[in-house]
Amino acid sequence: MLNRKMLRDIKGNFAQFFSIFLLSLVAMWCYTGFQANVIGGSRAREQFNKDTNFSDGWVYGAGFDSDSANKLSQVSKIDDVQLRTEVLGRADEKFNTAEIYCYFQSDSIVTKPYTMEGADYDPSDSDGVWLFYRFANAWGLKLGDSFTVHVLGQDIEKTIRGFITTPEYEFACASTDTDTDFHNIGCAYFSLDVLPAELQVFNELTFTCKGDPLKLEEDISQALDGGYAFLADRKSIDGYNRLTDELAQHDSFSYVFSFVFVAIAILVITTTMKRMVAQQRTQIGTLNALGMKNSRIILHYISFSLVLSVLGCIAGIILGIFTLGRIMVEMFGGEFYSVPNWSAGYDLKSVILAAGIVLICTGSAFLSCRRILKIHPSEALRPAVTASAKPCIFERLPFWNRLSFNVRYNLRDISRSKLRAVMGIFGTMMGMIVMLLGLGAYDTVDYVKEWYFSDIQNYSYQVLFKDNATTEQAEELRADIDGELISMQPVSIAASSRPTSDEIISCKLAVSEGRGLYCVSDMELDVVPIEKGSVALTMKQADKLGIKEGDKVYWKTSDGSSWNESKVGLISRHPSITGITMLREDYEALGYDFKPVMLVSQNDCTAAEKNDCVSAVHSMSDLRAAFDKSMEVMDLLVYFMVLFAVILIVVVLYNSGNLSFNEREKELATLKVMGFTSGRIRRLISTQNLWLSVIGVFCGIPFGRIALQAMMDSNGDAIDWPCSMSLSSYLLSAGFVMGVSILVGFMFSRRIKHIDMVGVLKGME
Repeated sequence: MLNRKMLRDIKGNFAQFFSIFLLSLVAMWCYTGFQANVIGGSRAREQFNKDTNFSDGWVYGAGFDSDSANKLSQVSKIDDVQLRTEVLGRADEKFNTAEIYCYFQSDSIVTKPYTMEGADYDPSDSDGVWLFYRFANAWGLKLGDSFTVHVLGQDIEKTIRGFITTPEYEFACASTDTDTDFHNIGCAYFSLDVLPAELQVFNELTFTCKGDPLKLEEDISQALDGGYAFLADRKSIDGYNRLTDELAQHDSFSYVFSFVFVAIAILVITTTMKRMVAQQRTQIGTLNALGMKNSRIILHYISFSLVLSVLGCIAGIILGIFTLGRIMVEMFGGEFYSVPNWSAGYDLKSVILAAGIVLICTGSAFLSCRRILKIHPSEALRPAVTASAKPCIFERLPFWNRLSFNVRYNLRDISRSKLRAVMGIFGTMMGMIVMLLGLGAYDTVDYVKEWYFSDIQNYSYQVLFKDNATTEQAEELRADIDGELISMQPVSIAASSRPTSDEIISCKLAVSEGRGLYCVSDMELDVVPIEKGSVALTMKQADKLGIKEGDKVYWKTSDGSSWNESKVGLISRHPSITGITMLREDYEALGYDFKPVMLVSQNDCTAAEKNDCVSAVHSMSDLRAAFDKSMEVMDLLVYFMVLFAVILIVVVLYNSGNLSFNEREKELATLKVMGFTSGRIRRLISTQNLWLSVIGVFCGIPFGRIALQAMMDSNGDAIDWPCSMSLSSYLLSAGFVMGVSILVGFMFSRRIKHIDMVGVLKGME
């Protein structure tokens, strides 16, 4: 009997109960969709790390040999040790002189190259090269092809034996790019015997260990007699850490979006169940009088939320795994990151969260209907006493009597149905925030693009030099073209001259000539010159080290033996390059040789490609096109944000209007008898929805920018994107919310026209 009653009640209140189902579905869809990517990526990484025996620590320096490796292997808790030489080289001109990180090894123990195609890496094969598979796919290279790289002043041409990848290149981005473009970045593994005897000197020791490698620094320093530059862990490897930040961001997204939809579901359940139980007061009293226990009756009413939330969660889990989850895996695991066997995954957390959502929805239903069950059956059989009308707070307004009937009517209704009003405001506020997230992401991309390509990069052409190019050749070319020479290299920075390894940050050192072509911007993103005798330090790294303008920062190169001290004259911001920037004269004053890696100019540099020291020439239009392609992921982000916003706003406003209609049906019938037209009554209902939408929009405006900046900051320390929202985005988001609100009002047109005035008014007798 109660089961048939439940089906009839669901049919009679389909919109509200379908909303509970839909919100539960979307909450689990968001969660499992993001988690499918996070769990699948994490599992694939774990297996990838195991298969390659991925390093836990890196010791950088110069002149390492087998004796150094033996000493390091004797340190307690260190397991495997690998000697290798890592050098940045350049591919041939036909490959756009892409950056190729070259590794020369005599064995393969730690961070072994993972074979994607072809033969496994053989460190004794001096005729072969093993190439990063992403780079090879981008250029259409095949096994057996010849490949040439310019490195250490050598032109090394070898036969491609295999295509590989390593955890160090899960993320790969060239120093001249703002995001991944595999045409411009790669890595290659060679035998150590490829190099001449005088160059066969190792500059890295990689090792695996038990526990945190940074806590072993004292023992490592003692074993190597302090003969190294610095020690790093996995967090210092940008190619590995960038994906760690990405997965952490998606993990947080899964909970945030789920929370929003569950919160709306609670409001819908609370208002729906309270109204239903109040309407069925006489039925409940009858069931009590017939001897049915309260426990069975309350189980009947909470079964509405129980059944619908369970069905919604099941559907959400399935959709999350097979739609959003797969899309995200294909995008991030297939296009941006390089982790073998990355597929959508799930675990018991999805079931636990689903159980939590069901429990919350069921608990909300229980709390909403338990009060009516405390009433004695004899009292419940009689209709509820109409609450005495009390003046609402708005009636104290001095201009109350001058307000129209429509305004006064809706203000009184809002005052009497506060929970419904809160639901409408909160739902539209969240819809506004989600819309601003999507449209603001577009604005931010355009803003960063303009900031990066017009302000910081104040040039039209970028000329890249070969690895064996001399400073004299670069200066001769600069004199012909009239540009600015730039040097860039990896460094470590710290806030003290004697830092521990966990106080060191690995980043970049950019050295410019201060000619105003390669620029730095301050905290307000205004381009400012670097003060002579000082350096510019990027904001996120300064915050992490606790450094302010005027403080000292200490830095050293990867093969340096001592820390250099520099004054921080500017805290700067850059979208993708982190570290310090200084002038050439200050750099050379410290005893370093300035070796430029590129020349930038506002003049046409296409003729420079014929110069022997030049590896490639890029125009600003080429760089912008590459940036635009890498930002295509934003389209998917906007589509999902708009979809979520539509669901939120329609569900909330329709339920708010529907509840308002049902609660005021007798009043609306009375108004019809008094001569009010259906159109005027519809405007009466739509007015309240519009008010709630306006309040929600204004509440959501400040939080939209905050949420967008939080989303951008969650990308990690390697990315610094200041968010931007144009006036058109605010207006479009607000207009969208208002438009949906008006459309929802028209959904009640038919119901208003068909109000049974006689039946309703008879029920009032």
